Amino acid sequence: MNRQCEPVAATLTVRVPLGATGSLADGAVRIVERTDAVGTIATADVRRVSPGLNDTTVELRVRVALELPRGGEDVDALARRALAVGVGVESVADVERVESVEPEAPPPAEVG
Repeated sequence: MNRQCEPVAATLTVRVPLGATGSLADGAVRIVERTDAVGTIATADVRRVSPGLNDTTVELRVRVALELPRGGEDVDALARRALAVGVGVESVADVERVESVEPEAPPPAEVG
């Protein structure tokens, strides 16, 4: 099957197990990285944290490169489904195509 690399930004809610190694943000990123369609993650910004009895629910905004099948279907819908099937992914709030997965460069500092 032909596949294409699509850069997208998405807001996800993932469940990070208690006792996971590293920081909570690292654990959330690992959940997303384990998803089959994810090639690379450029940025991941934690938006909200909700502690639970056995895990912590983390909402994060990610910029990722996804390997998606070529076809006539809407890329946003394909990306949403590809992210939603990941183990530990609770929900996918929104997905939008972006120019690239590289983070936007900060504005140049003014020297004066």
